[in-house]
Amino acid sequence: MSADILLSPVLLAAFFGTIRVFTRKRWLMWFEIILISTCVSYILFFQSPATFVVGEWSSAVGVEVRYDSTSFWFILSLLTVWVSVKARFERWDSFMDSLMDYLFASLYALFISNDLFNMYVTIELTSLISFLMVGYGKNPARIWAALKYMFLSSIALAFYLFGTILLYSETGVLSIGALQNEKLSAFALMFVVMALLVKSGIFGLSAWLIDVHSMSETPVSMLLSGVAVNAGLFGMVRIYPLLPQRLKEFVVIVGLFSAFGGGIYAFFEKKPKRVLAFSTTSQMGIAVALLSLSPLASALYAFAHSSAKSLLFSRNGKFSTMIGALSLIGIPPLAGYFAKMNFEEAFPTLSLLVVFLTSMYLVKLFKGLKWKFSPFEFLLEGVLLSSCFFMPFGGASIFKILIVATGGATAGFLIWKKAALPPLKDVFGLEEGIAYQLWALVIMVFVMIV
Repeated sequence: MSADILLSPVLLAAFFGTIRVFTRKRWLMWFEIILISTCVSYILFFQSPATFVVGEWSSAVGVEVRYDSTSFWFILSLLTVWVSVKARFERWDSFMDSLMDYLFASLYALFISNDLFNMYVTIELTSLISFLMVGYGKNPARIWAALKYMFLSSIALAFYLFGTILLYSETGVLSIGALQNEKLSAFALMFVVMALLVKSGIFGLSAWLIDVHSMSETPVSMLLSGVAVNAGLFGMVRIYPLLPQRLKEFVVIVGLFSAFGGGIYAFFEKKPKRVLAFSTTSQMGIAVALLSLSPLASALYAFAHSSAKSLLFSRNGKFSTMIGALSLIGIPPLAGYFAKMNFEEAFPTLSLLVVFLTSMYLVKLFKGLKWKFSPFEFLLEGVLLSSCFFMPFGGASIFKILIVATGGATAGFLIWKKAALPPLKDVFGLEEGIAYQLWALVIMVFVMIV
């Protein structure tokens, strides 16, 4: 594969994003969707994995990009969610429409990155675009949520940049491929890991996520929870093989804590969008924990979560909500089942507990929805159903999953109105978010020293 082909979607999305500022012609929007979809699909399904340095520089000084099996799942989820949102909200404000194109360009560039500094630039750009999308308008609550998001993200990315500078001063390279042959400082890696865990939406560390995902407009929520949250996870997928064993174990433990902590808070939440926001922290925790099995397992889980969560945030009728919920629980033949097979392989008992907990809180999403079909969700639903055609059944017991899911849904239906957390101060405020990030660094230092 040539560099021109691999990088072309970035240029196309940036070009159309600029054009859309000046015109809102409907035909141009559909032409953009068809052209970018065709280009990306050609790369995904007809091109072989490749690694090269842009401009044919050496890996020591150039920007290394890499398209592989993990990139495939992240890019496929990006394309699916982006096309679905783009088509559904075709009469969106031209400024927001352009931001959505720029978000696609920055995330696609990230998902082919194999260079520490390039990942920093693309994640920072993704954060900036997300900040503008969340805070656009005159809603004070959204503006404050966007500011909190940007401030906490900036602290996290400052950690990332500091760790990257330390690694570069020790090795003289930023290419992840070249770093695999170097002896790396655990101290420097801790800062990079801390930043990526925050950007992955991990429970507690990502204090910005709940307000941002729940207060945003529906299309913004679909994009943020569906694909933007994958930015930090992709970075973790890339650097996980470089980590010392103790740091790997810490990452997995944090992921499992997030899986259950986010799920518990989702069950006790009353508002549907906040339920889904807490659910994102839970599901991303599972994806992070799956790194202990393989990066590909984590990428597959991110793909299944992206389409399901976008469907759930759309709240466009009981049918699409049901498809998204069943996939998120892990019911076959939906994509979530195949993704959770890997979780069952890595954590047999914990996987069933997660299925039970997920079933409990998803029951609440159906209140007030009507049975209706919407053509705007067909792409997301089709992607969730398509996995059964190229992935074999096996691994997790289907009967066992159905029994546990039924039990969880029944328990959730019976007790969710009566259950409530004790009144607490907002534990996801700005000051608490900073404190969580700093304490996580202290704990990582302690883990590495002891």
